[in-house]
Amino acid sequence: MVNLFARTPADNFRVMPYNLRLFAMLGLWGDRRKLYRLYVLLLLAYVAIIFPKPVRITDRHPFESIVRSVSELIFAALCYLTIIILAIKSEPFRAVIRKLEQALELCTCACARCCCWTPIPATTHKKKQLKLQSFPSAVRDKQDQCSQLIIEVNANIHRFSLGYAKLNLLYVLLFNVIPPIYNYPRYFLQWRMPEGNRTVEFMLPLMQDLYGLDVHHNIVHYTISWVAITPFCVFFALILWFKGALFMLIRYNTLLYQLVNRLLQQYDRESAGGLLAQKHRRLQQIVQLHYRAIECTKLLDSILSLILLIQCIGCLLILCLMLFYITRNHSLNVINIAVLLMSIFIEMLCFSYLGNQLTEENANISHSAFNCRWYDEPIVIRKYFLRIILQAHRKATITAGKFYNVNIVTFAQLIKTSYTYYMIMKEMF
Repeated sequence: MVNLFARTPADNFRVMPYNLRLFAMLGLWGDRRKLYRLYVLLLLAYVAIIFPKPVRITDRHPFESIVRSVSELIFAALCYLTIIILAIKSEPFRAVIRKLEQALELCTCACARCCCWTPIPATTHKKKQLKLQSFPSAVRDKQDQCSQLIIEVNANIHRFSLGYAKLNLLYVLLFNVIPPIYNYPRYFLQWRMPEGNRTVEFMLPLMQDLYGLDVHHNIVHYTISWVAITPFCVFFALILWFKGALFMLIRYNTLLYQLVNRLLQQYDRESAGGLLAQKHRRLQQIVQLHYRAIECTKLLDSILSLILLIQCIGCLLILCLMLFYITRNHSLNVINIAVLLMSIFIEMLCFSYLGNQLTEENANISHSAFNCRWYDEPIVIRKYFLRIILQAHRKATITAGKFYNVNIVTFAQLIKTSYTYYMIMKEMF
């Protein structure tokens, strides 16, 4: 476990090093033969949590409880489908990580060469040494401008990963610990009363009937149910954390566009009076990095498109159903529903915010390129700038189902639509 989280200097320039080590435990990274572990856990979770859920209205399960059960079922289905799609698309998932790491390496090399000197043919090894020793600080400064950004973003992503793990741990504590803390004292305060006089009805972590057990009133049955579902609630929290890795991939892709902007700004500051061959070489690297960033966006969209389509539909339904349940039920059961509601809301907010940031950073490249006074350059240089500007004008987006751009505007529309459906449902029922 210590080696799992051990930090090395090389991790500053790698993509999700800590997350990938955990992914490898379930076969989503590294040895694919370990994927059977994931499928076994999904099967056990289905048996313990999903299969026992009530889905029809009875005297024991009125309409409000079925609404809660269906919303929990949709939430579990979102987790299932996301992790299964990632397992099926493990090759594109691996490919996008490799491309991101190659692009970061390319950018580091480009930064190392972004300096105002051009290699001059040297007749002796001594002249070559003098030439390299003349500009060590310049090379270091230029490296720092991009390398420092990579290190800073990687550190922020690592902090986000740890923070998101703690948030999901908080979900588990609120979801699984508060119900028994509330139920056991109430039960034991009344356990000496005759069984017919007891009024305790247990607060349930999940709305389900665990294979005929009376989890609402029998303390032994409730304990068996709680012990059975708690490990799988932890497993679902782990899946939610895995979904957080998708946020990080979008952020790494955004980083590539930021690096292109940084290199263009450096070019603008340093290209005055530079040699044509030097400008040609530097612009080749910038165009190549921008092309890699666009390739990563397309590959990432191919992975996320179906996941985000399911996520948007599920979020729409869950927000509507859970709002209905919370407004109709004023017991402490709303705590668990509020946990699920907060979880799905934060997920969609992260996807939307990062998708919006990705689009904006690509659009900024066009402005950075135009501000480089490319129109005063020779025709060879102008062609490179035209390529950059045209590529930047092609909107880089993460989509849901290839037709729904995931950004802040569409997120607001999603929330508005959910509330509209909730109001319709409230009037009908």
